[in-house]
Amino acid sequence: MRCFSWESGGDEMSRAGMLIALGLLVALALAAACGGGEEGGPGGVELPKGFPRDFPIYEEAVTRVDTLTPEEGRFLVSIDTEHSRDQVQAFYERVLNEDPWQVDNVNVVEVPEEDEIVVIEFTRVGDGGEWGTVAIAIVRENGQHATIGISLNLPQ
Repeated sequence: MRCFSWESGGDEMSRAGMLIALGLLVALALAAACGGGEEGGPGGVELPKGFPRDFPIYEEAVTRVDTLTPEEGRFLVSIDTEHSRDQVQAFYERVLNEDPWQVDNVNVVEVPEEDEIVVIEFTRVGDGGEWGTVAIAIVRENGQHATIGISLNLPQ
C-alpha cells in the first residue's frame, strides 16, 4: 500500500488515479446530498443497466447515487455503509483479488483537514477488460458512515 500526500506528489499514474477518485467522490457526495439516487440496498435497488453483475458490491451498504455515461463507457456508483473504512477496505482488497478481478494498486490519500481516503485501483483479468477505482472515505454528516465511490470503465 502506498501513501499519497498532496505535498509529496507521487508518480504520474498514481496522481491521475487519485484525482479521478477524488473527483468521483466529490461528485457523488454532492449528488447524494442533493437527494440524487434512490435509497435501498444493493439487492433492492437496481444498479445501472449494463453494470457487470459479477462486480462485488458491499452487502451492508445502501445505494445512494448511480450514473451511467454509456457514450463514455463509464459507470459511477456511490454506496454508503455504517461499517468502518477498514472493514470496507478489507472487503474490497479481498474480493477484487479473486478471479476475474485483480487489485493493481492501493493508495491512501491524505486530504488536509479531512480523513484519509483509500483508493483501490482494479482491472478485470482476461475477458471483459473493465478497469476502475473504488474510493472509500469517511463522511461525518448525519452521523458517521463510509461512502464507497465506484468508478467502473468499460473497454472501448
